[in-house]
Amino acid sequence: MFSCYLKMERRQSVKKDGTESKTPRYVVITQAGYFKPLNTLKNAQNEIVMYYQRNDKCNPNSTAETRLQCKGSINFSSVYLENLKIGETLIGYGEPPQTKELGGKKKQQNPFFDNRADGYLFVVSPDLKTIEILVVPQGRLLIRGHAAKLADGQLNEALNELRKSAKWE
Repeated sequence: MFSCYLKMERRQSVKKDGTESKTPRYVVITQAGYFKPLNTLKNAQNEIVMYYQRNDKCNPNSTAETRLQCKGSINFSSVYLENLKIGETLIGYGEPPQTKELGGKKKQQNPFFDNRADGYLFVVSPDLKTIEILVVPQGRLLIRGHAAKLADGQLNEALNELRKSAKWE
């Protein structure tokens, strides 16, 4: 059902001028499975870093409230949160960018293009300290249904197995 699992933890983010960034920064701390585009997202310290951004600040035309952005300003996914919860934990969904090239003036290849039919599920802690990402291969068209199943507890066994098998990055 899932090809990859990532758990990200919120970390302090400091700008070049020494002030604290207001945009939450997340670093992948554990991973299970494989998702090829992740190799292109690693920074010089071999980390996968994403920023959790409100879309009204960067893309007022988006229907999603938030998004995850990676190295090189690559949009990993919009994060749709539609009141799906497990207790107080938020359940969201999204998908890879669909275009072959990304960017405005400076075009770059979309590392997710070959995986554009995949879907993502997000498990977001109420305090926003952790975000878990589940990659559903070929799941883009049915991702809302998978999010509902996750919220209903139908995917708990699969999620718990991934959590157990995840390794520290």
